[in-house]
This record gives sequence, C-alpha cells and structure tokens, in this order.
Amino acid sequence: MKIVNFLYLSILVLCCQIGFSQTIWQGQYHSYRIILSGDLNSKNLDSLLLNIPELETKTKVAVKIVSDSVSFKNEMYGFSFKGKYNEDKTALKGIFNNYSIPNAAVILNKQTSAEPLFFAQHPQKPYPYEVKDFTFSGKNTKLTYGATLTTPKNKKKYPLAILISGTGQHDRNYTFMGRESFTVLADYLARNGIASLRVDDRGFGKTTGDFENATTGDFADDIEEEIAYLKSDKNVDASHIGLIGHSEGGMIASIVSSRNKDVKFMISLSGVGVSGLEMLNLQNTAILKSYNFTDEVVGKQMELYNILFKAVYDTKDDESAKPVIEEKMKIWMQKQDSVILKKVQLWDGRDQTFLYRYSKDADRKWYRYTIHYNPEDYLPKITIPVMIANGDKDIQVPAVENINSFKKYLKTKDLTTTIYPGLNHMYQHCITCKQSEVKELDEVFAPEVLDDISKWILARYKK
Repeated sequence: MKIVNFLYLSILVLCCQIGFSQTIWQGQYHSYRIILSGDLNSKNLDSLLLNIPELETKTKVAVKIVSDSVSFKNEMYGFSFKGKYNEDKTALKGIFNNYSIPNAAVILNKQTSAEPLFFAQHPQKPYPYEVKDFTFSGKNTKLTYGATLTTPKNKKKYPLAILISGTGQHDRNYTFMGRESFTVLADYLARNGIASLRVDDRGFGKTTGDFENATTGDFADDIEEEIAYLKSDKNVDASHIGLIGHSEGGMIASIVSSRNKDVKFMISLSGVGVSGLEMLNLQNTAILKSYNFTDEVVGKQMELYNILFKAVYDTKDDESAKPVIEEKMKIWMQKQDSVILKKVQLWDGRDQTFLYRYSKDADRKWYRYTIHYNPEDYLPKITIPVMIANGDKDIQVPAVENINSFKKYLKTKDLTTTIYPGLNHMYQHCITCKQSEVKELDEVFAPEVLDDISKWILARYKK
C-alpha cells in the first residue's frame, strides 16, 4: 500500500564528471558500495575518484600513502578513510567515515571492474537447478513480459510458484538496495524441488507497458497472463501452479486466486487482508509511532489523515480529489491552534507542500483502486490451500489485524497463519524495525520463512 509520509525527506546528490581508471578498490558496507578508482602505485598520485553509487556520489579525494598505510579524504563533503594494505597489497582494511556511512569497518579489494552489491544469501553459480531467462507475449494485455523460470534439475513433475512483488516498480528479482528477495526465494524453492516464475513489472526491464497509469487490478491481469503462458509451454509442468505474493503482491494473489481455477495454492507474505481505508489507517498509525511521536501528535495526525482518506474514497473516479482535500484540510487546520500545527509539521507553509504531494498521489488510478479495495469481494471465493504470514515487527502491513481479516473472510478449509517474531516487512530480523533500517541489515530473507514456505508447498503437492 502507498504510504502517506509524515516527513518528506530530500537527498543532496553530489555529481562530478570524472572518468574511471581500470584499477579500482571496492568495498561494501550494508547497502553501499565504496569504490576508489585509480592506481595507488602511481608516482604522480595526488588524488583519486571516490564513487558511492547508491548515494549517486562521485568526488575527488586527496590520497596519502605512508609505508603500508593508505588514507584519503575530502573535507568539503566529509569523506575519510584510514587503512592498511594486506601482505600482497590486494586489499585495504580500514575505517571509512561519512555522514551517511559513519565509522564503517570496510575492506577495499583490488579489482579491474566494479561489481554489483552482494549479500551472503544471494546464490552463486553454478546453480544446482535450471534457470531460463526469456520473454513472452500477453494475449489479452498485448504486453511483452520479461521473465525468469527456475526449475529443479532432472524433475518432470513439480509444484510451480509465481512470485508477485509489492508496491512500487520492481525488477523480476524484487531488488531493493541491492537485495534480491525473489532471487533468494527462487533459489531456496528450486533446491527443494519447487519451480518458480518471476517477472519484471510493467515498464521495467524486458516488460513493456505503462506502470504509472496501471492499477492493482491491471497487475492481477499480468499474473493471469503468466498463468496462461505456463499452461501453454509444453516443457513446463503447470499442473500445480500457486501464487506467492508479498505486500500488495498478496492482495494481487487474493484477486487472482478468487477467480482463476488454475491456481492450486496461495501464499500471502505480509499481504493486505483488510479494506483499503483500514489499511491506510493501520499503516500510517504504525509508521508515525515508529518515529516515537507522542500519542497526541499521532492522534492529531491520524485525525487529519482519516478525514482526507475518506474524502478521497468518496470522490468520483473521473474527478480530481484536490479541491475536496484542500477544503477538508483547511477546515481541520482552522480548528487547531499554532502549537498543534507546529507539532504535526503543518506550519509555516508546510501544509501546502503536504497538500500538493498528497493530492497528486490521491488522483492516481492506482491509489483510487487500492483505497476502494474490499477483501469481501475476493477472500470468500478462495477455497484452495492458503498460507498467511507476517512479521510481528511489520509497520507497513501490521500483522494481527490483517491476519484476523483473512481468517474472517477466507472460505478455505486448509489455512495456515504464522506471525514470525522479530521480522520486519521485508522478512529481515530487525533491531529498531523502522523503515530506514532495511538498508542497514545484510539479511535478505529470513531462513525460517523460506523453510516454512517450501515445506508448506511440498506438503500440499504430495496430497
């Protein structure tokens, strides 16, 4: 679901057009690659290029070498590094410091080219399973889809899961800050005898189409095309197809499972089980509380938010919500004193910034569709085996309320629900469990969830 942010943050991007040398020293700290480009053995060395791609930062740094010690810095932008060579001078081990990456212990390895972000759970070749990248055409949508099919080796019969990503435009691997959740999931499934299909979202990678003007309903149509393709491919066992959806992907899985008889099982990972209006209330309340705002601030902010959510909900599809949002917000603000307005950061013109951003989101077809989502339209029609999972630290799709709604409306006789302790929305073991922490955690996908998914699917397939 789309989050209505309380704080709108901006990022300062440093840009310097400097060419790369063939020799680089690359390290990684959580979601950030630190790349020093240039020859440290050059006799005329005075500065080299520092590149942090994930911060879109490139800048020169002054380098100093004394015996086996190497340091570099850029005082203007606050970059510094102090470290030492290893024995054969193929790596530098030291401490990197910056506003975004404070006091980070890193190892810069000597390489000839930059490598992508890597996390320990990412699979490495050779794979003990088959991987096929290809494109196919949608009969009804008329779109071209870029896909990856992963199948167990030497097996003609197997269950097959279609992986469905959450809100936002994603590649087929469901990559976020370098972490490839679906690559890790597909790897685990294949090692346990389960095939999977993952597909680029509309307008991304090898998939065509207009993402900005698409709705959750359109994304459900994309899944229907994926099912149709799998059934048409004689080299694929499509007799036991299921859906695994994360977040909004869980909502998409519910829509498709309610109407497509070829779907044999459904797994919803942090999927939406409540109405669109209730989801916005739960989600924004949890996010505001994660910032440690007082109950007064959270209460006042949600009072306004729920007024605006209802205003958008009641607006006709062919009309802009901005006039009614503006009027409702004006009336609410007139009832508040300056102290409250300052506390909720709607003072000194900030209300206009909020109004502009929210009204722009509120007029999107996607937002209108999701705010009107009603689980009663879909869940009672689902009778296949269903697994519902959530992390108890999830602040984007709070576990208890959503799982209870699934239990209330689903008609399946085979329902498994699990709330995993200590896991955030992306199925990482978290510490602060705020949204900003996701990029600071090196775990991609909690192993216990991967294991439970595989065992659950195999148990239903054997039946």
